[in-house]
Amino acid sequence: MRRVEALASWTESLRDTIAGAVGLEQAIPASARAAAPVLRPHLDALVDRLRSRTPLPDALQQLADEIDDASADIIVAALILNARLRGPGLRQVLGALAKSAREEVDMRQRVMAQRASTRRSVQIVVAVSVAFVLGLSIFNREFVEPYGTVVGQLVLACVCGLFALGFWWLRKLSTIETPERFLVRDESSVRFVRPRTPAAVPGTQSPLQPEEGYAGE
Repeated sequence: MRRVEALASWTESLRDTIAGAVGLEQAIPASARAAAPVLRPHLDALVDRLRSRTPLPDALQQLADEIDDASADIIVAALILNARLRGPGLRQVLGALAKSAREEVDMRQRVMAQRASTRRSVQIVVAVSVAFVLGLSIFNREFVEPYGTVVGQLVLACVCGLFALGFWWLRKLSTIETPERFLVRDESSVRFVRPRTPAAVPGTQSPLQPEEGYAGE
């Protein structure tokens, strides 16, 4: 949640910086200075790559790989498209993405608040169950004496297994599933293109050289 909120703040800062008629290459370093600590190392690395003359789309792709978050992929994908096409409307797109990210954070906060009571109930059930078992084993040994046999141990293992399965199920229901990333490198995707060399000698076949591609191209 902190990472998504930091992405929303950085996207808004980037949008406002671009509003001053500044290019994307100049807006990224300016917006990185005020970024949240959870994003600062990744953005500093992005700025360093830009200063070392790394193409902007490649540098943004590495940023998405470092953050490793589906919400970041949506924002970085919009920046990559703008870096390649140089079309208008980037400010509006960034504003909509920042708004969507903040809505996602608000939704997660509401869900976590609603599940807090259920989580507290589960903790009470677990504590009461453990206390009840310990109380029987200490104050009423005759009641738990049959569980000392082989059959009793098997029955006790089945009961403990059912309790563990129920607690695991409740834990699974309380987790929030996040979408998978889509802006990932496809290392196995290799395309063959003709090299940028002078024309081949007549009667010979021009060699083909591999070119790395990305998923979704």
